[in-house]
Amino acid sequence: MLLVLSVTVAASADVALSGPASHAVAHADAAVPVAVSQARAKPHSTRFEPTVANPTTATAAQLATGTRSAVLSSRLVPRSTAAQTGKPISRSVVMARAQSWIAEGVPYNRNAYNSDSNGTYRQDCSGFVSMAWSLPSSQANNYGETTGTLTNFATELNSLDDLQPGDMLDNISTHVVLFKGWADANRTTAMILEEAHSGTTAREDDHFYTRNYLSTHRYRPYRYNRIQDAAPPDVTDPDDDPGPLARGRGRGAK
Repeated sequence: MLLVLSVTVAASADVALSGPASHAVAHADAAVPVAVSQARAKPHSTRFEPTVANPTTATAAQLATGTRSAVLSSRLVPRSTAAQTGKPISRSVVMARAQSWIAEGVPYNRNAYNSDSNGTYRQDCSGFVSMAWSLPSSQANNYGETTGTLTNFATELNSLDDLQPGDMLDNISTHVVLFKGWADANRTTAMILEEAHSGTTAREDDHFYTRNYLSTHRYRPYRYNRIQDAAPPDVTDPDDDPGPLARGRGRGAK
């Protein structure tokens, strides 16, 4: 008789980092039951040499300088202005693309890119959001935008309460995450999808990014300029009352 076994995969506790990687969070992922018969697809990671010291948080000026240097040494062709606008995409596709990296277990690595059906994108926080939004990606931009340049493709929202699934929460100096919904009816904690830091894989978090943490650490809410549709059905916490948790309250709400 063929037995289908089930195992529990528990992520080890995160290690807090400092400096450019200060977005690291010191908490452990919850254990996730995984059926042996439903093994994750292996990510296709390829290491590369970035044109800047930190492709995760580099500024536009740093990228321009780095690209000019790369052109001199390897004839790298810079991106055209037309290639920096992005393309239309629905919220449901944004979320499906993000969830696919979580299912694949794509590891964080700012010096590597992952190639799959979503395209080729750098395996860090800003590469993850670039991938979810299906932004242009090539050697010229180190296979994804940065925490600072993602805002060129988005518009800042008036309030955290305006967030809808597929929007981003961005601290341009340190880290960026993709918003999924609210973990509680009072909207005190955001559910997010992210590539966090070295030693972790793409994941979902529903307890670390409290409203107070987001405000204290200067995370701002943004919406991709070419998002195509309204929010998908309300995201609810199965352990909470089944009220709406992800629907925005309209621009101007505080």
